Amino acid sequence: MQANYTAGFEYIWNEIPVLITFESDWKNAKNILENIVNSHALQLSSEAEKQIKEAAKKFMIFYTKLSPIVYTSVKDSGVALTMRYLCHARKRRATEVAIWEDVLENFSNHGNIDFAYPTTRFYNNTLEGKGVKLH
Repeated sequence: MQANYTAGFEYIWNEIPVLITFESDWKNAKNILENIVNSHALQLSSEAEKQIKEAAKKFMIFYTKLSPIVYTSVKDSGVALTMRYLCHARKRRATEVAIWEDVLENFSNHGNIDFAYPTTRFYNNTLEGKGVKLH
C-alpha cells in the first residue's frame, strides 16, 4: 500500500507515544511533553494553517485546532502519553528524533518519572509476607 502524504497539503499529523510507569508523576511528565512538543511545532502553525485552508477547499479537510496536544490513556504496562503535532511530511523523522532526544534528556532529570515496558511478575505469597491459608 502506498500513500502520498504531500498531495494538496505538505503537513501531516505525527504521533509519538511515551509509556511511563503507573508510579511515575504522570502530570509532571505530561507537562514536560507538552513543553517539548510545543517547542518543536510552533514554527509550523502559521504556514500549515495557510496550506490547510487551501487544502480544505479541495479535499474536505476540516481542522479547527492545529496546535500540538498530549493525550493521556492507560495501557497494560503504564500510563501512555501521546504527543500529537503537525510536521512537514518530509521532516517527520527529523522532528521525531529531536523530540525523543529532548524527552530522554528531560526525563533523566526527574527521578519520579520512569519509562514503562512489558514485564512479568511472579508473586510468591510466602516470600512477600502474606501467609498461606490452607483450607
